Amino acid sequence: MGASWSAAIGVNVMKSTNIAAALLAGTAVLAASPAFAGSTVATQTIGVGLTIEDQCTITAPASLSFGTHGIILSDVNAQADMTIECTKETPYSIALDAGLNSASASGTTRAMKSGSNYINYDLYSGSAGGTFWGHTVGTDTVNSSSAAGADEVITIYGQVPSHQNQPVGTYSDTVTATIWYAADAAP
Repeated sequence: MGASWSAAIGVNVMKSTNIAAALLAGTAVLAASPAFAGSTVATQTIGVGLTIEDQCTITAPASLSFGTHGIILSDVNAQADMTIECTKETPYSIALDAGLNSASASGTTRAMKSGSNYINYDLYSGSAGGTFWGHTVGTDTVNSSSAAGADEVITIYGQVPSHQNQPVGTYSDTVTATIWYAADAAP
């Protein structure tokens, strides 16, 4: 058993030696060949580029929940966060439209509906009952002249005004958030 093992090693060593000798001989031939000895080198530059353009993304919350109540004796406040990301230093404006039931709102610009009944509410930036958040760019939108270039969390504040007494039901509305950026954003 020991002889077979020695013979196998001998074969591997011999093959390795032959391959190494052949490589050394080939290298000597290449180094001595006229193509490599005293040859001239040519170079060429390659331009590399990338264009960054203005872009924004917006991720709105699935819902803004005011919870469960009976008679609304005092203002009911709620909040939810949306996340935006824009190309660094891009100006942007974020709008919230009036929702699906705005035509039935009374005393505010938005309403939630259950059957044929409505409960009024509004959305604000800064704080509940603070700055009204609408959809006219530069007038009642949330604006920035220079995006951070990373995720920015923007809080939506909601308020259902007090003294609304409506029948039992699940009241809802759908509001669309839109972000305008670059030349379309507010100055």
